[in-house]
Amino acid sequence: MKKTLMKLEIGGIFFIIILSVFMQNLYLLCNREAIGVIFGSVNDSIWEILKTMLLPYALWGFLELLSLHLPLKRFAAVKVISLYYLGVSYILISLVLSLLNLDDEFILCFICAIFCICTSLFLSYRLMYSNRKLEDLFYPAFFMLMLFAAFFFSFTPFPPHICIFEDRLTGLYGIIPKNLDTGAIILDTLYYV
Repeated sequence: MKKTLMKLEIGGIFFIIILSVFMQNLYLLCNREAIGVIFGSVNDSIWEILKTMLLPYALWGFLELLSLHLPLKRFAAVKVISLYYLGVSYILISLVLSLLNLDDEFILCFICAIFCICTSLFLSYRLMYSNRKLEDLFYPAFFMLMLFAAFFFSFTPFPPHICIFEDRLTGLYGIIPKNLDTGAIILDTLYYV
């Protein structure tokens, strides 16, 4: 069972990356329809990129649970802990890159995303076979999973005005209007600098 879970975690890296890249382009592929707003990336903010990694991660965990028949309470607690680890680690790394003015480097951001995905899957694997009694965390993990669902569906249409929700190109929040002149916003920003 351990080897099978390890193989699934390694396969999860590729599944999450491929589905995340697809979801980042889903908004434009769906011609800005509701399905793209809910599941795709509507701007270039840290949250919108993270959102496209978190849903495939949760989906992969569900597929692992169905295929391996692991103990539900322990597995749910482990996956929710590693899901939040993925989110927090990506936000922190992205904020550090923003402070260093390296957030425009696509390859560096992509490598950081892969690093966060790999470490969260490794954490999940290690916690699954650790000696800690994680079954007791099932109910708090279930609550945190419902909180994640609430964040996932509400932060795109109603984003708080903080830096992780700000579009890196335009400085706007949430869904960017279709006929927005981004060149004018950039020139206006340069004028005040």
